[in-house]
Amino acid sequence: MTPTSTQAPRAHRIFRIVYAIITLNFVIPAISYMVAPDMAIATLERTNRALGGGAYPFAETGQLWHMLGTGNVMTLAFMCALLYADVRRFYPVLPALAFLKAFSAAYATWIGFTYACPAFLAIGVLDGTTTVAMVYFAVRAHRSLEDAPPPAAGLRFTLRQAALDV
Repeated sequence: MTPTSTQAPRAHRIFRIVYAIITLNFVIPAISYMVAPDMAIATLERTNRALGGGAYPFAETGQLWHMLGTGNVMTLAFMCALLYADVRRFYPVLPALAFLKAFSAAYATWIGFTYACPAFLAIGVLDGTTTVAMVYFAVRAHRSLEDAPPPAAGLRFTLRQAALDV
């Protein structure tokens, strides 16, 4: 189905809303991992118990893995922010973004099955769903802008404008 001229801007506005949410979904946890890492472990503990898995089975003590995980999530946030800012210009970032998140989904699922840890299975499902959403909305927005003229210099598009136009 070829989008009409009235659908194209709407697809881009929806993309902007989704990407603002996804970007915040990465920025806020990355900051919390830096300032309150025990909060993330406590959440995993509660989630694992709620899903019937008992106590969280891993000891998270290494600063190296903490730093790498935080860097990964902040990198996801940065790539989403780039796409949010200008999906045309930064569209080549999408494959790297999708790979990073899809790999996280696959690895979390593997951990969940290998160590019988339902919290990681839930992470795998959430990360997989997020990956699909990131690709779907970015591709849709990019396609909707293919025939549109480039934005005027200095034009700012805000989340508030996007929400009002939907």
